[in-house]
Amino acid sequence: MAFDTDTPNTTNFIEVNGTRIAWRSTGTGQPLLMLNRFRASMDDWDPSLIDTLAQTHRVITFDSAGVAASEGEVPETLEGAADVAMGLAEALGLESPNILGWSMGGMTAQILAAKYGDRINGVILAGTTPSFAIKGTVPVEQDWLGIATKSQNTPEDMMYLFYAASQSSRAAGLASLARIGGGNAKNGAASKTTMQTIAAQGAATRKFFMGEDGAFKTLGHITVPVLVANGDQDSAFSVENSVALAREIPNAQLAIYPNAGHAFHFQYARQFAQDVTTFLSQI
Repeated sequence: MAFDTDTPNTTNFIEVNGTRIAWRSTGTGQPLLMLNRFRASMDDWDPSLIDTLAQTHRVITFDSAGVAASEGEVPETLEGAADVAMGLAEALGLESPNILGWSMGGMTAQILAAKYGDRINGVILAGTTPSFAIKGTVPVEQDWLGIATKSQNTPEDMMYLFYAASQSSRAAGLASLARIGGGNAKNGAASKTTMQTIAAQGAATRKFFMGEDGAFKTLGHITVPVLVANGDQDSAFSVENSVALAREIPNAQLAIYPNAGHAFHFQYARQFAQDVTTFLSQI
């Protein structure tokens, strides 16, 4: 049964293709559907970003199939994850939603934009990458993957994974973790998904990285407006990957944030939210 509300921080559930999906809605305006990173739940979004975006949009966050509060199994491919996201949008009755995908969510959003472009308005690809089969991309380093797939991450792990090495970036990162953790950076770093979920998402993501799912071949078919954004010191997906991604997608715009890493949009939450709003207002 659909339960539609805009009460902040209220978790609701809706059936999507026979699977019970957890979702939340904050704000009013044109819908903005948020596709999350590897191993993250709805609780891993920085409240500052969500609240700022919600000043001008109806922000929809959710746990995909097999993730955190949602039921079902993690899809075997990111195309399957894109199908879940579009299924949720349709179940909620969202008309021409905008899509914001971060990291793995940005990979999923690329597929969604190519497959369902006639049903969406605009797309923001944050801190993400195309397949490494694309010329000019830099594969993710094994050291980064090793820390990203630990059963639990410490705040120091999160600084390495998501922020630049400068004192100012680290300070912004710890502040973001504290917001996510309700005032406690350690709680903000805590994993909210299972190792089974992590393994399944990792398998789907590897297929995307290596080009086995063929998603990279559809980038040139994307016709909706796209904003590619990243930090200039992203240790997961090098800024060169964002340049390559923007080059492959027709008429894509590119925004790079200084002194920032993989979670640049948390470090610059208000600025990024304003940039997203400006981009979407021009579509």
